[in-house]
Amino acid sequence: MNQPQALTPTERFTGKAAAYDRSRPDYPAGALECIRQQCGLAPGAAVADIGAGTGKLTRMLLAQGYNVVAVEPNAAMRTAATEQLGDSPALRLVAAAAEATTLADHSVDAITVAQAFHWFDHAACQTEFARILKPGGKAALLWNSRDKDQPLPRKHGELMEKYRVREAVNIANPHALYATFFQSYEIFRFPYAQQLDEAALLALSFSRSYSPAPNEPGYAELERAVRQLFAKHQRGGTVEYAYRTAVVVGAVAR
Repeated sequence: MNQPQALTPTERFTGKAAAYDRSRPDYPAGALECIRQQCGLAPGAAVADIGAGTGKLTRMLLAQGYNVVAVEPNAAMRTAATEQLGDSPALRLVAAAAEATTLADHSVDAITVAQAFHWFDHAACQTEFARILKPGGKAALLWNSRDKDQPLPRKHGELMEKYRVREAVNIANPHALYATFFQSYEIFRFPYAQQLDEAALLALSFSRSYSPAPNEPGYAELERAVRQLFAKHQRGGTVEYAYRTAVVVGAVAR
């Protein structure tokens, strides 16, 4: 592995917003229905999408008829979200961190976090989430994970590990964290897949926080390896990239 480079969580995605929005998967319809049911949401409900990125989940929440506050600290990600989501009266974009959202006390019916919870200071955001949630409100954490039982995602993950230039950030013991973060929680799982052409698979590869930028070692090698992987697995100009989506839902401990 090349020498890791130290970047803050917010800085890690600078320069990656376009690739992220182009290639990262959305979330299965079942996950949105799960959030609706488990959080008791109706159209018009106030939802805070924390660490919203380019608005992948935000867009789907708006389509459910919710009023969404998208909280995102990275300026490039917020710009991409603005371009993708347009001007909706049901949307407010906020430049803030998960640990200090600037939202009012007890102002949201639910909180969602899609593919971002591992970046947070969990003790600080637990206090913040409890502060902004209305009584009875819940938080839902969403994760898209590679389906390693499928050859393409498994081999792609091996390439990403081989050519990463900084450490990947993961939660070492998620169940132990959830047990302290939530009063109680449930985990719901859904299969999901996306169809990617070669350009999208390349974008997915370089959207990772730990993948090399064009000026970093390993960029050309990773690009070549991903092209070879695509050529091996493509059918009719696309590959199917399989995921397993988890939704962790619970009341935040106070």
